[in-house]
Amino acid sequence: MNDRRSGEEGMALLVVIVLMGVMLTTGLAVVSTVDTQTRASRVERVRDSAFNLAESALSAQIFALSRDWPGIGRATLPYGTCTQATPSTRCPDNAYLVGGGSPDLAAATWQTSVRDNGAGSAPSFYSDDSTSLQPGYDANNDGRIWVRAQATAQGRKRTLVALVRSETQEEDIPHGALIAGSMEISNNGNKELIRANNGPVAVRCLLDLTSICLGHALSGTTGTLASLTNLLATQITGTTPTTNYQGAVEAMTPEARARLKATAIANGTYYTACPTDAQLTAQVVYVEGVAITCPYGGNARYNSPAAPGALILDRATIEFSGTTKFFGVIYGANTTANAAVVTTQGNSALITGGVIIDGSAKMVVGSSGLNINFDVNAFRAVATYGAAGVVQNTWREIRG
Repeated sequence: MNDRRSGEEGMALLVVIVLMGVMLTTGLAVVSTVDTQTRASRVERVRDSAFNLAESALSAQIFALSRDWPGIGRATLPYGTCTQATPSTRCPDNAYLVGGGSPDLAAATWQTSVRDNGAGSAPSFYSDDSTSLQPGYDANNDGRIWVRAQATAQGRKRTLVALVRSETQEEDIPHGALIAGSMEISNNGNKELIRANNGPVAVRCLLDLTSICLGHALSGTTGTLASLTNLLATQITGTTPTTNYQGAVEAMTPEARARLKATAIANGTYYTACPTDAQLTAQVVYVEGVAITCPYGGNARYNSPAAPGALILDRATIEFSGTTKFFGVIYGANTTANAAVVTTQGNSALITGGVIIDGSAKMVVGSSGLNINFDVNAFRAVATYGAAGVVQNTWREIRG
């Protein structure tokens, strides 16, 4: 009988067991590696989801600022902190931010805040410690504010900040020394009253014998059309005045006027009563008082050639007398059908820029000196807040 102890029949089984052990070990290592990579991939995906949510919230908040810029006039109505539970036109829309259907955002949270870049922080450097203490409007009136957006998804938090500045846009308005329903000149002297500098002087009315259309009545002092033309050639220089102006009865659209009103509100230069001398000096002043006439006299000076202003008269009228000087554009929307919206009288009240009056209302030119000196550059002041944009190199993520 053969000795079974010297047989080698079990070697195959041993080899199989060893190979299975090696394969099992290798398989477990691979599974562990795959599991680790899967977890890392999930973490990275969630971090990206939180980042994308924060970035979307930041962009949405900047868009809200484009529609309602928090200028210095918003001191009593600053921006607060916005969250997914804050329904406001000043805040991002939560449904829009998380509406992509990502499972990572099912219970995500976010918040945004708007803070000035004024005292206590460097104007171009963000710090939570100092910037968070600033007011929620442009308190230092430099046209720049910080926006902070934070999002948390599946326990992963991302925080972004950016310095945002307001962008202005010029409103479309006819450029001219004077465009109105009619013009009355109470001075019959042979002196220069309107210096058009090649800008138009135009009225919507037609010359007749029943009313004053282009400066003077055809009867009386001027007598005939020829004598009126000769007198106006002296009083209005740099252009030939025209009647029957065919431009729009309203120089600006209601939407443009609404933007100007919103800009004045944001800047704190919107009034329902006559502005003071100090208040009349500003880039955009909007006066909406009902049936009020605002008189300005003495030797006051409003704005400057380098910094002209835009005065919007929604329903009010204005009178300049003495030696007052106004630099900018006066726009009379004339929504209450006033007879005379702008009047200059006295020694040498002067408007350097232009006067635009809607409808049939008129301007009364009565100052004994130059009344209007057309300056096309003054029309750049007729501007409103447009888009808000990120200041270059200020967008960054806050770590930790």
